[in-house]
Amino acid sequence: MLGKTQKHRYVPGLDGLRALAVLAVIAYHLNFSWAKGGFLGVDIFFVLSGYLITSTILPAKGEEWTFDLRKFWMGRIRRLLPAAYFMIILTFIWVMLFHQELLDTVRGDAVASIFYASNWWFIFHEVSYFDSFGSPSPLKNLWSLAIEEQFYIVWPLVLAAGLYIFKGRQRFSLFVFLGALCSAVLMGVLYQPGADPSRVYYGTDTRSFELLIGAWLALVWPMNRLSSNRLSPELVKTLNMTSLIAFGIFLLCAVFIDEYQTFLYRGGMLLIGLNAAVLVACICHPASLLGKWLSWKPLRWIGSRSYGIYLWHYPVIVLGTPVHEIGNPVYWRIGLQLILILIIAEFSYRLIEMPIRKHGFRPFFQKHLAISALKWRNSPPIGKVSTILIPLAVLIFAAGIAGAVADDEQQETKQSHPTEVKIDGGKQESLPAQGDASHSKEEQTPEDEEIEGPQEEGDTPADASYTEILAIGDSVTIDIASSLQERYSDMTIDAKIGRQVSQAAKLASGYASFNRPDKAVIIQLGTNGYFTNHQIDTLLSSFSKAHIYLVNTRVPRPWEGKVNRTLAKKAQEYENVTLVDWYSAAVDHPEYFAADGVHLLPKGIAALTALIDQSIAGDTHAAG
Repeated sequence: MLGKTQKHRYVPGLDGLRALAVLAVIAYHLNFSWAKGGFLGVDIFFVLSGYLITSTILPAKGEEWTFDLRKFWMGRIRRLLPAAYFMIILTFIWVMLFHQELLDTVRGDAVASIFYASNWWFIFHEVSYFDSFGSPSPLKNLWSLAIEEQFYIVWPLVLAAGLYIFKGRQRFSLFVFLGALCSAVLMGVLYQPGADPSRVYYGTDTRSFELLIGAWLALVWPMNRLSSNRLSPELVKTLNMTSLIAFGIFLLCAVFIDEYQTFLYRGGMLLIGLNAAVLVACICHPASLLGKWLSWKPLRWIGSRSYGIYLWHYPVIVLGTPVHEIGNPVYWRIGLQLILILIIAEFSYRLIEMPIRKHGFRPFFQKHLAISALKWRNSPPIGKVSTILIPLAVLIFAAGIAGAVADDEQQETKQSHPTEVKIDGGKQESLPAQGDASHSKEEQTPEDEEIEGPQEEGDTPADASYTEILAIGDSVTIDIASSLQERYSDMTIDAKIGRQVSQAAKLASGYASFNRPDKAVIIQLGTNGYFTNHQIDTLLSSFSKAHIYLVNTRVPRPWEGKVNRTLAKKAQEYENVTLVDWYSAAVDHPEYFAADGVHLLPKGIAALTALIDQSIAGDTHAAG
């Protein structure tokens, strides 16, 4: 391998770009309304990784292959694994001690993370990046690192083969760009509007186009050949104008684009990746004014520690935020979390990342584990503490993982809430769930079990003007199904855990008999994610002659506001639709909810049932 050459030159502006990218991701995970597209910071990381890794591998001069593959992979292991494993182990121990409700989830996620297979683990287990209840897995942010690590394993081999077959960078660059287009097209083909986009968001096959765009840029815009001496003043001006436009586009995307837009998955992310490539290309040039601005020391500090910041921000946010605050930021808590993230990242950078990158694993462990008694006696305090804590942490982690089999066997014997409830005029059919802990009766106190709905006018069934009532919903409707049935004995209820509006629109044709003026339809959906205007319009149009009671949602997730605004808009657009404002009734009552902040305890069941009953009563009395 070549020694230090121009291809390894340090570009401080890229650290500034890393800083902005990681700050955008953090703002998104903190659910700030002005950072709806903050998750696009990961696109910057992917393009930048593809560019820098390819620049490192390519020969500094000519086309002669002088790359040491073994040394490259060992460098990647030193760079990525220690800090990540440190985070995984400590997060797992913290969950064991203080968040045992997440233990079953974190076990599997931890194992997948160790082998850098998190993204496919989440796909196969249908773990949504956008839609999840309760405190989500604190290790879910490792999906992107898994994609990068998979790329680092495969790409050097592909690059070596490509340069050999195509006999040059330029022809091979066309092949790389074509590969990026194929990946982006696959994302568009697999994406289903209105459905959860996590399959295409997590997939190595559907996200590799961003890494390949970065690799393509390294082939056509090699870092070692950039020089300010070769540009005329006019070209320098064009370069700076282009960089500002590309930077502005990224900022606008981070503010205005959200994860529910079909455009994003059918070409939008490809355009954002290409814009990121333009941004990286401009910043890397020595004449770049934006590169100088992004070299501001505080940004460089954050950028140089961006790996640790990215690793730790998600577990700190997830494990340090009460469920009822998700989607409703509390700023003093956010301030403490940000300080903690930066402190841990600095610790990781100075005591783990840099020592291992510079000196390797053996000197690190010899220094900090103090193997011999003599070294123990003479080692600094941190070495003595490490000698005890690191093996202890590894043992606790291993013991926790090993306990997964026994706990899984116990889980199989647990009784849990049904996944689906169908009540047709009083005849009920329930299908049991597997391990839906959010509905466990263990969370219901004896005091809760005696609670009944408020004794108000709405307690008397008010369906005298309706010959039949249909309720279509998701798991929240399952929660209140028995309570609704007690009030409306002949009500038809069709509810299923995880149901989306798109699924309800398809089953609506089976209830065509309810599309009459003397019938009422209760629709409670939106808990599991956003939906398109077309999908909700299709569902509402299926019951255009009936009176529809549209229940909005209280779900501590980012899509809550957008779902509720859309439902309120539809209630204004359709004369036969009444909005049941569950959000306003429940937002200040965490005692209504189970540990996940979504599903209902008896107090919540009584409150929501009474709210629906009062809405129906108000309409029937007004009609009378």
